[in-house]
Amino acid sequence: MSVCVRCVLDESANVTFDADGVCTFCHFLDNRKLAVSPANREAEFARIVRQIKELGRGRRYDCVMGLSGGIDSSYAVLVAVRAGLRPLVVHVDNGWNTELAVLNIERVVRGLDLDLVTHVIDWEEFRGIQLSLLRAGVVDLELVSDHAIIAGMYHTARRQRLKVIVTGDNEATESVLPEGWNHHRKTDLRNIRAINRAYERAPMTTFPALSSVGVALHRRLLGIRNIGLLSYTDYNKERAFTELERAVGYRRYAGKHFESVITRFYQGYILPTKFGIDKRRYHYSLLIRSGQMTREEALADLENPPYPPHLAAADKIYVCKKFGISVEEFDRMMREPPRPHSDFASDDALMRRLIGLLARARSVRARVKVFTGV
Repeated sequence: MSVCVRCVLDESANVTFDADGVCTFCHFLDNRKLAVSPANREAEFARIVRQIKELGRGRRYDCVMGLSGGIDSSYAVLVAVRAGLRPLVVHVDNGWNTELAVLNIERVVRGLDLDLVTHVIDWEEFRGIQLSLLRAGVVDLELVSDHAIIAGMYHTARRQRLKVIVTGDNEATESVLPEGWNHHRKTDLRNIRAINRAYERAPMTTFPALSSVGVALHRRLLGIRNIGLLSYTDYNKERAFTELERAVGYRRYAGKHFESVITRFYQGYILPTKFGIDKRRYHYSLLIRSGQMTREEALADLENPPYPPHLAAADKIYVCKKFGISVEEFDRMMREPPRPHSDFASDDALMRRLIGLLARARSVRARVKVFTGV
């Protein structure tokens, strides 16, 4: 199988290669427009912090920040506090936290003297919703977790009348995933509901839900905006670990997003076994491009399994028990052919119509301005 000569993505990532062996993902990253150029980071960071403070003037908090206990969200909180921001921290508990994640959340919140809002999803609810995705055989088992986190932050921002959601999103270690590696819209509530109805029919009473249209309305009518704060910094994962260790006693974990048991098992076992996806290739490729890892180091590590086999075996038993299914049933699901999310209802058509309407509205406003000068 061909591997890119610049990163470590191979054909499993649905990429093609030019005559020099460079993949289409690298070309995409070469041509994308960054949120802020490296030369302007310091000035842009100061500008965005001033803007957040101004939008939160007169309120107890000036922004909402999600905290999973992982490195990106934890470091973003540290950076925000050091910059003088007053975040209200939100954690969505879906029942899959590791003890280490809980410890790190406590240390970040206490160490930085922050207020924390925890949204606990009823386990039987969440179990049923996520088990539906597992039974469906779709690729994005984490769609329900990501959706709940996004919805939880928007709901909190609305209740607190805050205009800014600050996240740990960054351009150094995150980007657009290769096509087919996840569901393209995390706010696709219709897709989640359709899959849930087809299998477990779990209630969604405590599950934080917000449709794609709902997100658009929160942004346009309430003026709530998202800011990936770490994209305005020279984000280095190793340096972030060190700073958090010194500042709050943060404890390291191995693997991208391995602060959650289900994420660890999903990325390290389910994706490679059922879908032929090794997500390390994507994560390592971004680290290579940002100078935080050499290609040789990445290729050497890819010779090893995604995580220790003894831990994978233990996680498999734990995950099956927590889902309430047998290991044999789980193995049977792993052998069944994958299904695309598009086999189930989604909000794609509705969003295309909405985008079209907004585009026409902008066009009309532009023509009115030309004729009236207003």
